[in-house]
Amino acid sequence: MSKMEALKLSLIIISLLLTNLRSIASSPHNHGYNVGDHVPLFVNKVGPLNNPSETYQYYELPFCGPDPVVKKKESLGEVLSGDRLTTALYKLNFRENKVAETLCHKKLEGDDVAKFRDAVINDFYFQMYYDDLPFWGFVGKIEEDSWTLEKKSLKYFLFKHVQFDVLYNGNQIIEVHAIGDPNQVVDITEDVGVDVQFTYSVVWNTTSAAFDTRMDRYSRASSLPIHLKIHWFSFINSVITIMLLIGLLTLLFMRRLRNDLRTRFSTGDEEDDKEVGWKYIHGDVFRYPRNKSLFCAVMGVGTQLLTLVCSLFVLVCLGILYPYNRGTLCTALVILYSLTSVVAGYTTASFHCQFAETGWERSVLLAGIMYAGYLFRSEFQSPCATKRYPREIPPLPWYRDTPCQMFLGGFLPFSAIVLELQHLYASLWGYRIFTLPSILFIMFIILILITAILSVGLTYIQLSVEDHQWWWRSVFCGGSTAIFMFAYCIYFYTRSSMSGLLQFSFVFGYNACMCYAFFLMLGTVGFRSSLMFVRYIYRAVKSE
Repeated sequence: MSKMEALKLSLIIISLLLTNLRSIASSPHNHGYNVGDHVPLFVNKVGPLNNPSETYQYYELPFCGPDPVVKKKESLGEVLSGDRLTTALYKLNFRENKVAETLCHKKLEGDDVAKFRDAVINDFYFQMYYDDLPFWGFVGKIEEDSWTLEKKSLKYFLFKHVQFDVLYNGNQIIEVHAIGDPNQVVDITEDVGVDVQFTYSVVWNTTSAAFDTRMDRYSRASSLPIHLKIHWFSFINSVITIMLLIGLLTLLFMRRLRNDLRTRFSTGDEEDDKEVGWKYIHGDVFRYPRNKSLFCAVMGVGTQLLTLVCSLFVLVCLGILYPYNRGTLCTALVILYSLTSVVAGYTTASFHCQFAETGWERSVLLAGIMYAGYLFRSEFQSPCATKRYPREIPPLPWYRDTPCQMFLGGFLPFSAIVLELQHLYASLWGYRIFTLPSILFIMFIILILITAILSVGLTYIQLSVEDHQWWWRSVFCGGSTAIFMFAYCIYFYTRSSMSGLLQFSFVFGYNACMCYAFFLMLGTVGFRSSLMFVRYIYRAVKSE
């Protein structure tokens, strides 16, 4: 396949992706109804309020359901998101009010009562979709019956009546709520059978809100002034941090590096020899790292993930990804990951082939995809020739070891993004909606800049003490921010109300994957920036 054919194929796939994602979004053209028209309503899932990732199918609780239950055909993203949309007995025709409409008569056996009671104890909620608008309600309530000297007695009640409040503008639905009536309940404290008549009401009211803004209310709770102030404080804090780092490194380069570049290889002055120690290892600084195949795979996958994240931000800027666009984010992740796997294969193979003509296959396999990278082979550009035998590294104090440099290289970038990370975790593992993706993108750019600057500075310090094994260390120092991110995940979990093995597995499993991805991305940034810096200073030495 020629390069032009591959480019055309990629453009076609991207066009299909955009078409597929846009077809999911709501628009006025397919959401207009006349009075009495049927409006689709689907029940989705139930789950405990404190464990957002622990969800179950709606009919796993013995609610009234149609016979048979018909499942809505779902997209890939909806399946990955855990959505399980199915039909329901509720009939909410457009602008038709209903009062105490009977849903069904049902005999709840002892096991059914126990299921509902466990759901009420764990604050179970249900989620439904009406005209593609998500809304929630609670299954029941808990009340204190009486007090004794030893303990208090609790009673558990199941809501048997639900009221739907719907707002409309013209022929379009704008907002919907579901409220369980606290005065119409059934006692489910004891495991005894009970006959229940489930009912519902529908109340329609007009609103002046436009259809295009109907999704805004889901992000209103996350856009309170105090939250916006915190966002801006985090942003300003990060900008100040990076400006201080840039100023510090500029001062370093102006005073130290410029003097080093003007100093000859040996002046006979012991003090000068110490200052230009990095010049003595010019024959070892470009020596290939150990575990070359693994190193190339890290570079390939890190470049792929960096491309993936940037592509997601582009989709956000285009308005394709927004809150509660059901399943779109997961669909975009899967498709973009598949497309960018070519980036991983090419980067891994081409980087490996700069060092050796053979053995690139192992590197590509480690990167997770086979790609004919040898077709794009290029030679590694090294300003200085590498000696046959490596120079011995002098003994170094403990604070110059890799763990200490990783701590410094990870803590400073983490301190710049920690407040924004709190909002991100609250969105991933809670019900808060992230409403300022632009600030998130700026913070991501700042994170990359701080990582690159610190990697360059730490690499310079390492070379100054005649330690030429900087390849892997630049990766570890750049990616060490991910270690602090995972540690903050542990802190976030302990401070939350989440509990249970299932939620624990979700939180730490997904965060481990996310932090590992950030380790690869930032490690790649750290090495690439350090490589540019090392090439620059040794090219200047060669020109002396």
